[in-house]
Amino acid sequence: MEQTPLKRPPVKDNLISTLNKMGYMLAKPETLNQAFIDFALMAEAPVLDIGCAYGVATLPALQNGVTVIANDLDERHLTLLVSQVPVSSLQRLRFKPGRMPEDLDFPPESLGAVLASRVLNFIHPTKLEESFHLIFKWLRKGGRFFYLGGSPWFGTYRSFIPLYKKNKKKGTLWPGFIETVREYASPERAINLPEFVTLLDKDEVKHLMTQAGFTIQALSYASVDAENPQEMKWDGREYISAIGVKK
Repeated sequence: MEQTPLKRPPVKDNLISTLNKMGYMLAKPETLNQAFIDFALMAEAPVLDIGCAYGVATLPALQNGVTVIANDLDERHLTLLVSQVPVSSLQRLRFKPGRMPEDLDFPPESLGAVLASRVLNFIHPTKLEESFHLIFKWLRKGGRFFYLGGSPWFGTYRSFIPLYKKNKKKGTLWPGFIETVREYASPERAINLPEFVTLLDKDEVKHLMTQAGFTIQALSYASVDAENPQEMKWDGREYISAIGVKK
């Protein structure tokens, strides 16, 4: 029996669903992704794209002559990624499939930059501190960590906001941890999301960055793209965008 050809899902509302139901990839680089792409040109060492999906940041960096290590949990995404890479750039593309943090390992100070865009929300909160520490260890001095992740004000989880506020007031550790996504996300959105998600606010991202050793260059809330579905939008604080520097 013939196998169905592997195809990337279509773009809808500037989003492309992942094959393993781990959220969506943006169809084009947003501001933080573009900052990573631009900095990678000056990194003077390979750069790592964690949870690269189909390569929204990896492909432009490769086109600019950068050596990129593409990581993703689903090797089908990496197969689709490599099909888009010109032969002339293949020698600068490396693959590292697996889950952050347990499956990834790099020599200390071997990377020039690391991007984790819309991915660290989907690892368990008990592994967040380890993940930030590892990224710091892998980066060379002067390297930068580019982080983009959903905040508690991400519109998809708007019905969770009252509980988040209660958790925050009580001093709950990881107040934005949603153990069962389908209880808060719409059915249409939940089918493309994992079982749990950890929504982080500015204070938590600042803590994770600084306790790992990073000097924070930029830290702010960011809005979802205007082309994204209305249900993802809230009040312009849907994402946390941060850049940490290893001094």
